[in-house]
Amino acid sequence: MKVLLIDPPHRIFPGLRMWAPSFGLLQLAAYLEREGMEVRVLDGTALEYPWKGIADSVSTTKADVIGVTCSATCLSPEALQTISLCRSLSPKSTIVAGGSHFTLMAGPILREVKDLDYIVLGEGEIVFLRLLENLSGGRNGREVKGIALREDGEVFLQERAPLIPNIDSLPLPAYHLVDMESEAYYWHGMGRRAFGISTSRGCGDHCAYCSETKFWEGVWRGRSGKKIMEEISFLHRRYGKSLFVFNENTFNWNRKRVEEFLQELGASGLRINFWFQSRIKDILRDEDLIPEMKRLGLYEVMLGIESIHPDVLSRYDKQQSREMAQKAIDILRRNKIMVMANLMFGDWNDSEESLKEVFGFVKNRSDFLILTLTTPLPGTRYFEEAERLGRIRERDFGKYDFMHPVMDTQFLSTEEVHRLQQVYLKEYYTQPRILLGAFFNPNPFKRMAYRLILRYVWENATGRPWKQPNLEEG
Repeated sequence: MKVLLIDPPHRIFPGLRMWAPSFGLLQLAAYLEREGMEVRVLDGTALEYPWKGIADSVSTTKADVIGVTCSATCLSPEALQTISLCRSLSPKSTIVAGGSHFTLMAGPILREVKDLDYIVLGEGEIVFLRLLENLSGGRNGREVKGIALREDGEVFLQERAPLIPNIDSLPLPAYHLVDMESEAYYWHGMGRRAFGISTSRGCGDHCAYCSETKFWEGVWRGRSGKKIMEEISFLHRRYGKSLFVFNENTFNWNRKRVEEFLQELGASGLRINFWFQSRIKDILRDEDLIPEMKRLGLYEVMLGIESIHPDVLSRYDKQQSREMAQKAIDILRRNKIMVMANLMFGDWNDSEESLKEVFGFVKNRSDFLILTLTTPLPGTRYFEEAERLGRIRERDFGKYDFMHPVMDTQFLSTEEVHRLQQVYLKEYYTQPRILLGAFFNPNPFKRMAYRLILRYVWENATGRPWKQPNLEEG
């Protein structure tokens, strides 16, 4: 059976201009290849002419099954456009969608999108393979666990399939199925040595706004330290990668895995740099490991601070406090590790005064600021509450990217929340320590980060903002 897997063309954030192939799609492709399937992968964003490239490939491949991924709500418009394009160009193909947005919105999507045949609910490898085997046997997939489908006009959501207990059993992602030298994978400011990888799935926390918790059923699983080093060594040897971004919610969720990773990395002799996102409490737990992480190449940690106000943190269901955040920051700074602070503006309880206080907390304590807008992602408890109480003002899912305002607060309109976000971003990145740091900071990673910001500001100030090549070309 011939399978075509597509990650639709997406807009790249112009400030960073960084893109990586879909980890989920490459992992799925590797699994299907191992099981004897003929697989092709298309990363639409990396194509010279994204939509034309998708259309040409779909027309010429005539795959038996086309899989379309959508890893985030804000990417869903392009995913739906891709499904429509595939149906028009390859009407006999079976079209299957997967990823968090499709999983959490499976019922409404199947009722509305007649071009779509199936949705894989949750983890894809085993379920998608079983669907392919079922279809190749002349059946319609109805009995496959973990599938949503439409039959005689009625939508059926089957019971979720069990999660793979040991993800070390999965092969390495199928990097050979994408052009790893694509210009889209050149991370500006970091060079070709930088690359993103994903070594774990899910999160055991239950943050009210997080779709990942719902998608992965509140379970965290990680590959072993040995398997992580196997992938890093492969990417270093085959593609010259030596700066790694762990694109996952909680790389350091499990202390034992972190210890094994550090042991394997130290024994390998590889000289790499890396950064990851962390819960505050994991930095506190692993304070004694931070010096070794620094020695082996850790240069930055993104901390999910979100807020410092107990009422907001409680509504987010974040088990942390201002004091915990301060201590985690102190630990990282003491070890000369950059602190990337992640904040969210726009909870129902946020006011202009409270947001000013949150910003003041991180302004001089962090080295880099990610200031997002609280977004109620469909399928989450946060969305259900906001919907029930009539707080949602924006219905375009393409704007559910944590950068566009979606809800009012009880004190601020969506416009006011957005204005404050822009005011504080400008105040943060025009600090002399950052403007001058782009040229004179002794830390090369800080110089790199600040130069990216200065370039973005300069391009927009001079009326020459960067435009993604050929994205709109058909």
